[in-house]
Amino acid sequence: MSRARADEAPIPSIPRMLSRTPAWAYLAVVLPVVMLMAGVVLQPWLAPTDLMRDSQVIAARHDAASPAYGLISNLGIVVLALASGGAATTGLTLRHARAPWARLLIWIAGLSLALVLDDLLLLHEAATFAPGAGALIAGAYGLAFLRFATTFRDVIARDLDVGLLLLSVGALAVSAATDVVVTATQSSVLVEDGAKLLGLVAWSAFAIRTALVAARNGDRSASASASTSTSTSASTSAGTGTGSDAPSPVPAHGV
Repeated sequence: MSRARADEAPIPSIPRMLSRTPAWAYLAVVLPVVMLMAGVVLQPWLAPTDLMRDSQVIAARHDAASPAYGLISNLGIVVLALASGGAATTGLTLRHARAPWARLLIWIAGLSLALVLDDLLLLHEAATFAPGAGALIAGAYGLAFLRFATTFRDVIARDLDVGLLLLSVGALAVSAATDVVVTATQSSVLVEDGAKLLGLVAWSAFAIRTALVAARNGDRSASASASTSTSTSASTSAGTGTGSDAPSPVPAHGV
């Protein structure tokens, strides 16, 4: 678990945590999703569910294929894959930086990759063939996110976008609950997949902004470490008298 250090700021209050994320970040997450959903509902060419659901499922249902099938779902996969790659790359770059940045970013990359594979390989759809398996899959994801939040709760509360994290987890929870509990209709599919898209975009924004914060803090800690090392080396040299102004020994002369 992430521990607060003596030189770190105390955990802020919840309103301060939520106000850390600027309004434009929320708009950048919510507005594109709202506009995409409005376009899906208003366009006259395809059933909205054909654009929202997984392309393999729609193709099998129609016994035909179309590049438009699952378009919105595929966009979510692309955004999530980019976020996973960004988090993993930054985490590997900062592997020698002060904890917990590298490990936190690898966690984010792993969770993102799990969601990408689930959506791409339809793991959640395959699980529905076994009774209760869909609920188990959703529960497993929930436990993984809970473990992530509890492991890094201090650094999340002190430095990261708590609002975006709550938005992503809440939207994904709504999507999973709709999928497991509600009988599928066109309206329920729009709610389920719209909430999933919002959750994935919010999580991706959280991942990218976390990578930027980690890079900034990691560089700062690396610079501080290098400065401390240089000062220590200089002090050691001065203490051992190896400088250029050290007196040279005087040779002894015999009588």
